[in-house]
Amino acid sequence: MPDVRYDNLQHVVSDCRFEIGDWVKFKRGVKNPTYGWQGATHGSVGFVQSIPENGSLTVSFCTGVAHVLANEVVKMIPLERGQLVQLKPDVIEPRYALHERSRDTQGTVLCIEDEGFIRIGFHGASRGWQADPGDFQRFEEFKVGDWVCVRKTLVAAKHDFGTVAAGSIGIVQGIRPDSSLLIEFSCVPAPCICEPEEVEPVVPFKIGELVCVKRSIAEPTYAWDGETHHSVGRICDIKSNGLLIIEIQNRSIPWKADPSDMEKVDDFKVGDWVRVKASVPSPKYGWDDVTRTSIGIVHNLEDDGDMGVAFCFRSMPFLCSMTDMEKVSPFKVGQEIRVMASITRPFFGWSNESPATFGTVARIDMDGTLNVRVAHRARLWKVAPGDAERLSGLAVGDWVRVKQCLGSRPSYEWNSFRKDNIAVVHSIQDSFYLDLVCCFRKGKLPAHCTEVEKVSRIKIGHHVRFRTGLAEPRWGWRGACHNLRGVVTAVNIDGEIRVSFSGLQNLWQGDPADFEIEQMFEVGEWVKIKDNATGWKSLGPGSIGVVQGARHQEDGWDGTVLVGFCGETELWVGPACELETVDKLAVGQKVKVKPHVKQPRFGWSGHTHESIGFISAIDADGKLRIFTPAGSKAWMLDPSEVDVVEEERIQIGDWIRVKSSIPTPVYQWGEVTRDSIGVVHRMEEGELLVAFCFLDQLWVCKEWEMEKVRAFKVGDSVKFREGLVKPRWGWGMETSASKGQVVGVDANGKLQIKFKWREGRPWIGDPADIILDEISSCAG
Repeated sequence: MPDVRYDNLQHVVSDCRFEIGDWVKFKRGVKNPTYGWQGATHGSVGFVQSIPENGSLTVSFCTGVAHVLANEVVKMIPLERGQLVQLKPDVIEPRYALHERSRDTQGTVLCIEDEGFIRIGFHGASRGWQADPGDFQRFEEFKVGDWVCVRKTLVAAKHDFGTVAAGSIGIVQGIRPDSSLLIEFSCVPAPCICEPEEVEPVVPFKIGELVCVKRSIAEPTYAWDGETHHSVGRICDIKSNGLLIIEIQNRSIPWKADPSDMEKVDDFKVGDWVRVKASVPSPKYGWDDVTRTSIGIVHNLEDDGDMGVAFCFRSMPFLCSMTDMEKVSPFKVGQEIRVMASITRPFFGWSNESPATFGTVARIDMDGTLNVRVAHRARLWKVAPGDAERLSGLAVGDWVRVKQCLGSRPSYEWNSFRKDNIAVVHSIQDSFYLDLVCCFRKGKLPAHCTEVEKVSRIKIGHHVRFRTGLAEPRWGWRGACHNLRGVVTAVNIDGEIRVSFSGLQNLWQGDPADFEIEQMFEVGEWVKIKDNATGWKSLGPGSIGVVQGARHQEDGWDGTVLVGFCGETELWVGPACELETVDKLAVGQKVKVKPHVKQPRFGWSGHTHESIGFISAIDADGKLRIFTPAGSKAWMLDPSEVDVVEEERIQIGDWIRVKSSIPTPVYQWGEVTRDSIGVVHRMEEGELLVAFCFLDQLWVCKEWEMEKVRAFKVGDSVKFREGLVKPRWGWGMETSASKGQVVGVDANGKLQIKFKWREGRPWIGDPADIILDEISSCAG
């Protein structure tokens, strides 16, 4: 067995016996080889072509064939066909240029030529790229402790895996000098040797995660012991070989499982958007009227792994197992949607709309129903989430750039594009593919809407300056310099702009990516000093003032702004980049002093934090004059010290109860009482449809009859309401003195509470029977 050693750049084998085909390089201590360097260097790697009897070797380098003494070179661990490689970190310029590829690009060894070079295949390249083997090293993708999976496409392994099969998951325990991996699998007793190309990284399991057996596994490696595919457990320990130790509800001892047999179960919470997994042949309790395309919202969670899901076409939650469902991206208010082209009959019907109709989500019911606002329509259009698709949010004429998270280019056509390049949307296809145009490239550029992101347009009249860090504009400086500021006078359809610079006779043609907008404020605009700005006199971050003007030098605006702040006699003079626009206050608005303000700039004038007043006048520097009753002292406030007091309207998801001033609701009480607390599920033209934990159907009332109450949240410390005779579902093992913590809240307000000193399942209760335990909350 030869003695093997390696350093951080090369793997070197110390073995005096050479064979034809061996990879060699000059020893580090060799200063002047006997036959000279012959075009090679210390870093050159060559292949032994012949071994004469005189102790010399004939070696083929990229620079040509060379004769060397056997004691002047050392063996290298060779690269092999199919291995992943990348440029060595110490190679400044490879022998064969990489052209537009970055230094960290990985390639695959396609073949090894006798002439002393290798051919590497790069993603997107039409043919192999010639390379000097001395410039490249094996790509080390893995490190000790990484979780890996044997590639499912692997046909034959270089080393014997034994009973380990494709798809098996293990943990890297060591890396050998030749970059092969020692991996422990829970299904075999000893580590296996694997080539890095034979495995791929997987997301590791972690202690505390919920897991279940994959539907594709008929018999797990560790036999069933009362478990099923619907059994959900929590990982309590992980062995060094990846073996999972799992705790399952109502099971006395933990269960062992091979990680290859398991999959993670989403850690659901009430309010998550879900659908049935594609891998599930049938949900635990059957399909009922739910389909694979149905999208719902989690209504309640049970500690045995079951859950209830609210669908817009069901009056009762759909009961299923957590293992049946997966999370989906939620719809959000403000998104543009339309009915999918594959839907001919939407669940709620077309309602005088058509497949071409699109609108903006204005409201979302608790069962997922989308209430969509369509242009020129008075009524909201109801759409089931399973029938809807999101639009890109882009329009013809929008300016876009490559999403920063995608790297420099998303597809082959973007080879000339950089991350900061800007293009303009020319057309949008039905499949959300875009045609883009840009000022530095002829023709259209194809892209998908998911590959780009919208950026702010530069418009005529904008003040601009060259982008910070710009080395050189696309078409050179042409008389301009980095500190010049100018005004945009024209914007072409492809984004090209023309800028008027002081001192330059002609308009300056520019690429919008070379510029950034110089924030320009109008006189009278309200601004706030940014959080990262420095203080000045009594002012600091958060101070609000009114723009009084801009300062100009002989050659134009110098980028500074004049701002008046109440309480300061001098104007603040500083760069516009230290300011941001804020909403202007108006006469008649109700305001009160912010809680964190201990002493207002102009004093309390007999008022307190609880005082609410109306703005009666506003000075030019932003000082507020507050209306006060006749005879009392005038009250003046700094605008940065106040919050606007607005009447809060009831929204979907709010917790509410009947106002004490309502003797009888319009639609009567039914089973609801004055103490009952419910959750708003839907809103219909001034009417609320409210879910109570003790009702199977939604309770209808008028919006003006109800008032908001604080919602209970997971983690709240609670106790029973004083004077409670009997909770809705009985005391159980508890008493009126019991105190606990909320561990679950259903969408209808039903509470799950863990009381102190109690084990087992949580106590189920009506929120009307429970109040916050303020003492315990403060102590916590």
